[in-house]
Amino acid sequence: MVGDACHISHSGLATIAALRGDTLLKRAFICIFMLCDLVAISAQVEAQPIPAVHQFTPSDPNWVRENNIARFTGQIDYHTMIFAWSIRLNQSVQKIALNPMSCWTVINGLQGYSDNHPDIPSNYFLHSSAQIQRGITYHLRSRCDFKVLTDTGATPSNVVTAVDFSA
Repeated sequence: MVGDACHISHSGLATIAALRGDTLLKRAFICIFMLCDLVAISAQVEAQPIPAVHQFTPSDPNWVRENNIARFTGQIDYHTMIFAWSIRLNQSVQKIALNPMSCWTVINGLQGYSDNHPDIPSNYFLHSSAQIQRGITYHLRSRCDFKVLTDTGATPSNVVTAVDFSA
């Protein structure tokens, strides 16, 4: 919408500037054109969620974090240093998500780790495990893309999960 509004402003100001031969107005048009382009670009950048942060310990190796969108679980086996995690969308989100959805997860700090699931149902139980090390902060990022039905039809949507953790 910002891009459309700027597009209209571009042509309207350009027409006025051309008709009047006004140098100041032409310069204003160029400045507004550049500003609108910057706003349109920044409007397309998605906001990243503020990550949940957790410090696992041998005496408290399990953690659950739930909100109105999804439930995240994480646990560490301190004998093997295996971190196991899961994410499931809450039923309210599952009901509005048109199937299928595609999900991917990466854990920054674990070189080469990714968990990808294309074309899965919205009630899919995402889960995986990986070996980690003590004293390192890891950054788990998961994103599920799906469509929701709006008054204009099927509209792309997503859920992003962000968890920073260490053991």
